Amino acid sequence: MSKLFLLKEAVDTANADQFKSGILELIAIEKKPDHTFYKHESIYCLSIIENYIYQNYGQEEQEIIRFIEQMSPYDYHCYINTEKDANAYCKSNFNGFLGFINIQSINFKKQIANNTRYKEWCFEYSDNKEDLLTKTNILPDDKKVHFANHHGKKELSDFWKKIKNSPYVESACSTNFGSEGKEFIRKVKPNGDIEIVLKKTSKEYALILKTTGKDIIETKTIAEILEAEYK
Repeated sequence: MSKLFLLKEAVDTANADQFKSGILELIAIEKKPDHTFYKHESIYCLSIIENYIYQNYGQEEQEIIRFIEQMSPYDYHCYINTEKDANAYCKSNFNGFLGFINIQSINFKKQIANNTRYKEWCFEYSDNKEDLLTKTNILPDDKKVHFANHHGKKELSDFWKKIKNSPYVESACSTNFGSEGKEFIRKVKPNGDIEIVLKKTSKEYALILKTTGKDIIETKTIAEILEAEYK
């Protein structure tokens, strides 16, 4: 379980539009079931809440109040606004701060303003990144593969026999080899494609893997896993 703290100073603005849009971005976060959003009761003392949100009780204002009320409270006498305090309270450094105003004293990677930043934080600090990834339902022998008819087909086929067992790989096809890059991971794309170079082959044959990655964050993580296991 990980804890994320709504940071008062990271949402403290007199601009009503900025406050509403910022909080609504926090509301839109696709929170993992084992993560908890925490508030300190002093959040209700912010002038923007007292003088605007409570006085203009439209649909968005109701949503904001409901979001804050549903957050878990913590000890009133212990306002957590530093990484040291958060680490001590959580007994782990897998924690973060919610808000849309950047706080210089806190690691930017731990400041969560929207769903993208939340996802980056998850992959940065989670001890088990594989639990955050989608695994394919396609059996290894049912995965589609296509290699061009050239003399590297055997090397590519031998490599495919191994990497097709990865639960994050769905299919593969051969691609240009040689001068386009010599690193094992040549390219990582947001659509889940990863270009792999067989560095140990004489011509440095390459293939494109279609993986379960749904964005660049997931695909980069899958690339790291594949490199560690199959390089």
